Amino acid sequence: MVAGSILLSMSLIAMLWLTGVSDMWWTTTTQDEVRTRGQQAVNRIVSELRSATRTTQTVPPNATIPALPANTSITFYLPADLDLNGLIIDAAGNTEWDVAAPIQYVFVPAQRQLVRIQGGQQTVIANDVTAAAFDDRNTLATLSNNEVRVSLSVQRTTPQRRTVSATSVEIVKLRN
Repeated sequence: MVAGSILLSMSLIAMLWLTGVSDMWWTTTTQDEVRTRGQQAVNRIVSELRSATRTTQTVPPNATIPALPANTSITFYLPADLDLNGLIIDAAGNTEWDVAAPIQYVFVPAQRQLVRIQGGQQTVIANDVTAAAFDDRNTLATLSNNEVRVSLSVQRTTPQRRTVSATSVEIVKLRN
C-alpha cells in the first residue's frame, strides 16, 4: 500500500510538472508567433510607406490619416512609370504617381484583421489584430511632417486558454 501511494504521488507530481511544461511551451510558442506576425505586417506597411509622400504640393494628395479616434486607416499613393519611359520621373522632372490606384490599409475590428486595399482588391495582411493605429503630426505632435507611426497589436489564445499579445510599432519617414 505504501509503495502504491508513493507511486501515485510521484505520478501526480510528474503529470503536474508535464502540464506546466506544456503550458509554458504553448505560451512561449504562441507569444513568438504573435510577435513575429505583428512585426511582419508592420514591416510590409513600412516598406510601402517609404515610397509615399507627405510634403508634395502637387498631385497626388499626401498620405492621409483620419483624425482621432478614427486613425485606424491610411491612404497613400506610390510612384509608377506612367509614361512607360522606364523611370518614375516624367519629362519635367516630377515624380509620377499612380493616382488611379491608391493603397489603403484598414483595420477591420469585426474580423480582427488588417487589410490592404488597392484597385478593389482586398488582401488580409494580419489576423488576430486587436488594435491598429496610424499617426502623423496631426495625431502625435512629436512626429515630424514627413513621419508616420504605425502601431499594430495582435492577440491569440493558447490551447490552455492563456491570452498572449504583442504590439509592434515603427516610425517611418516618407519621401519628400
